[in-house]
Amino acid sequence: MKFPLTRFASAMTLAALSALHAQDEPRPPKAEPVPEEETAPAESVPAQPAGAPKAEVIPEDNAPIEESSPAEPWEDPDVMRQRKAKEKAAEEKAKAAQEAEAEARRKMETEEAKEVRAVPNDTGTPDKPAPREVKPEKPKIALALKTDPNAKPLSLRVPAPRGLIVDRNGEPFAQNKVAHYIGVQLPMKEGLTDVQILDFARGPLAFCQAQLNEKWDLTDADIIQHYHKRRWVPVYSAALLPEERAAKLRDALPSGVVLRPFFLRTYPENAMAGHLLGQMGKSGAFSPPKQDLEAEELMWPPTVGKAGLEKRFDKELTGTPGLYQSLFDANGEMLSEEWTERPRAGNTVVTTLDMNFQRIAERNLRERGVRGAFVIMDVHTGDILAMASTPSTNPNDWVYEVSQEFYTKTLKDPENPMLCRAIQGLYPPASTFKVVTALAALETDEIGPNSEFPCPPVMYFNKRPMRNHTKRDEGSMDVERAIMRSCNTWFYRVSQICGGTALSTMGSRFGFGDKTGICLEEMEKAGVMPTSEYHQKKDGSSLTAGILANTAIGQGDVLATPLQVAQMMAGIARGDAVPRPRLVKLIQDVDGRIVQHFPPSIRPPLGLQKENLTAVQRGMRQVVSGGGGTGSRAENSYVPIAGKTGTGQWHPEKEQNVAWFAGFIPYKNPEYAYACLYEGDPGESAISGGSKVAPIVGDVFNEIYKAKKKHGEIKDRDEEDEDGETVASRRETKRATPVEEVRPAEPAPVVEQPKRGGLRWLFGRRNKQPQPAPPPPAAPANPR
Repeated sequence: MKFPLTRFASAMTLAALSALHAQDEPRPPKAEPVPEEETAPAESVPAQPAGAPKAEVIPEDNAPIEESSPAEPWEDPDVMRQRKAKEKAAEEKAKAAQEAEAEARRKMETEEAKEVRAVPNDTGTPDKPAPREVKPEKPKIALALKTDPNAKPLSLRVPAPRGLIVDRNGEPFAQNKVAHYIGVQLPMKEGLTDVQILDFARGPLAFCQAQLNEKWDLTDADIIQHYHKRRWVPVYSAALLPEERAAKLRDALPSGVVLRPFFLRTYPENAMAGHLLGQMGKSGAFSPPKQDLEAEELMWPPTVGKAGLEKRFDKELTGTPGLYQSLFDANGEMLSEEWTERPRAGNTVVTTLDMNFQRIAERNLRERGVRGAFVIMDVHTGDILAMASTPSTNPNDWVYEVSQEFYTKTLKDPENPMLCRAIQGLYPPASTFKVVTALAALETDEIGPNSEFPCPPVMYFNKRPMRNHTKRDEGSMDVERAIMRSCNTWFYRVSQICGGTALSTMGSRFGFGDKTGICLEEMEKAGVMPTSEYHQKKDGSSLTAGILANTAIGQGDVLATPLQVAQMMAGIARGDAVPRPRLVKLIQDVDGRIVQHFPPSIRPPLGLQKENLTAVQRGMRQVVSGGGGTGSRAENSYVPIAGKTGTGQWHPEKEQNVAWFAGFIPYKNPEYAYACLYEGDPGESAISGGSKVAPIVGDVFNEIYKAKKKHGEIKDRDEEDEDGETVASRRETKRATPVEEVRPAEPAPVVEQPKRGGLRWLFGRRNKQPQPAPPPPAAPANPR
């Protein structure tokens, strides 16, 4: 009994290793998954399956083969096998003697039987009589299958390796490895008593328990039930055998103990892109001992996608199971075995991610201890090259099952590692939204790129003060300088000119308030782009001047994900249209053929006037390169970069803010759009996009473009801005300290009105008596 079981386990291990062998090979740009069948090393190839039940030639008058009676006492399998081998040798010897005697008799009869026939020839002389050719007479035989009425046919489905998930260059994010279950193979001979069954199982069960890290709860009743209904397959522990112990036991298993190899999902980069890849889980448990063994039953419960790409493309990633068939006699001897169908691996999902970009972005966030996100998009195709979210989870921890303690601890973690902030976190876009406000105002034709408006430290709406991020009057400025300095009051004023409809329409054209269309539609949040109808439906209010001013600087009810902000910046960089983000490029089968393709797509054309778009782009460049720009720490050492800082009130009741830096690079002929978010702690007020986020963006793109230069992808020279200033000269210039954009204003108990006289009187309120200042508009508590 041990031999066929060992042979079966070896065949399963070889099949698993053969199916996974190609995953260890370096992959070309269009990676092909594991070949369906692959030859294992010669020394490890087991004997081929015997195929269909073997027939044996038996003389008709020979005595029939005696079968063991079910009532006979149970005999040790090894002793039984030796006895049968001796009986078979004696039988073959007698059979050979009978065949030799029959052959000698046929030769004698052939020599005696002759026939003479006259055949004329040219000479007229008859030939000598030729002996008649006599065919040897075959003995009458009967075919007897080496089976009996109690033989047990067994057919099992073998789950196939799951398809790969790779980056745009074929580097694997998700693949498979061989893991093992440990189990007990009960005797397959019929008629054993319960005592015999339990006596046999006691030793193997104790050995298995010693190898596992957790208790195997298998009762005596379970063992007996398994023997009567499912003894042709082992009873397995639901827990995986640790890899290091499986390696030691694979070639030295004690009698009654078996290892079942199977395909286990693995993520070689651990937590990298963990939110996007998602989690795996069991499709079910092993069949219970009380359930009869079914035809074509799965050998083990396969894994299925529970979240992320694993869930979205579960059907495409799931392969076609193979079919393994075998035949056992009543004594448990394997009579035949064969693979009727080989397992066929699932398809490969080729993402748009660049593993190098993803690694750089995640490392910079993680090393700084940032709770936030970083998105990098191709401005032409919308391809997402990096989508980092920290903190993250390691999909390897969830690959088959997790304890309730681990699950509860993860869900209650205050850092919320299960949240994919890049597409599920909803935040006020803050001053990154000012580029949308600027375009909405410029496209009305009432404001031009050279129109100037004052930038005072405070403006009043419905008697409530709304402040700039500085306490001083910054004078008049045009749109470029307003973007560079991120002047709140300038944008308050122009929002009143363009109006709420123009502002909300422009925001919608850039994708705010709608899902981007990324393939993870179940995970993605749509955000909010407030309109008059929105406010009417929300609380019956109208889009007042104060609410409009708050919306103009990306506060109030405006909510967006980092992916939506990056999408908006891709539209600013292109100018003609906003590309829709794309995370998956195509799906390939195991032979490398493309079975599904996801082409790039864009939103409806923007139709912006070129001079208006150019003015906004120049303002974003000045954010980094201009003296006094708010994002100077994002400057790149290789190519010019354009961006916009942002700092917003997120949860005012907790004094919790967020900081942004978003834009595109290079400034001329942009390749990438990006958005980086920093999620502040409650009470952490001293944060800004310029101080917290711009340095992260600078480091990430310095590393990316350093690698591009090393590979000759960028020219080895300084590039110039439109004003002729080179990148090298800017690096030698001492940078101004970035200003803090948004400082939540505390209302003063009394506001002194300016006295009559002088220029200040022209811009001040004219009430003669000081009045208490009304409280500032309360920002809503925006959900995550």
